[in-house]
Amino acid sequence: MMNAHVNPQQTLNFRGRSLLAFVLEPTQPLEEWFAALDAWLVRSPTFFAAKPVILEMAGLEIDLKAYRDLISALARRHIRVMGVENADRALVGPHLPPVVSGGRTVSAAALTEESAPPTAAPAKPQPAEPLIIDGNLRSGQSIMHPDGDVTIIGRVASGAEIVAGGSVHVYGALQGRVIAGISGRPDARIFCREAHAELLCIGGAYMTAETMDPAFEGRSLEARLVGEELRLRTLD
Repeated sequence: MMNAHVNPQQTLNFRGRSLLAFVLEPTQPLEEWFAALDAWLVRSPTFFAAKPVILEMAGLEIDLKAYRDLISALARRHIRVMGVENADRALVGPHLPPVVSGGRTVSAAALTEESAPPTAAPAKPQPAEPLIIDGNLRSGQSIMHPDGDVTIIGRVASGAEIVAGGSVHVYGALQGRVIAGISGRPDARIFCREAHAELLCIGGAYMTAETMDPAFEGRSLEARLVGEELRLRTLD
């Protein structure tokens, strides 16, 4: 005779959670878009690693095979797509990223407002805490601070990377890569005391060492968005 072991009743806990995700918007021809993406990844190879990515599919007219090839090509670049927005019905199915909707470009601090009870008074957003690093960033080091500004009191070596939700201040030589304003802040800026940057980027507009005017080399400068263009000006 066998005795059946009855487990105690299990409970399932469901919770809502807001995440800050990167949105990629492929454009046609895809060959040119991938060429631009590859050029970006050469400069910043770990930028999308272990980060949630959403594909914005509005305006991209491709069939199911081309869509699967697109997802596979991104995966080979270590870009894992967690969801898609505005996808055609023909591109929805098993083994494909789920469709998401309702997302909007917000600062990381504003994400907490969405989880507040409907009857509660709107919570006043708290100012994002800046990240201050008192020292140098060595080659291969990466700083990710999506909630606010980043200040480096030291040098940023070639091969180092800073990704910030707000502005970035480097009180030393900037030889690495800086991506500012990823939380959707068009007013984000990049400041450095001595410019030798491999990459400067705000809001998707970027410059590389090859495309930067040599007149800015070694100068103290500010980078900001003017419309959709990244503009530089010297501070010394």
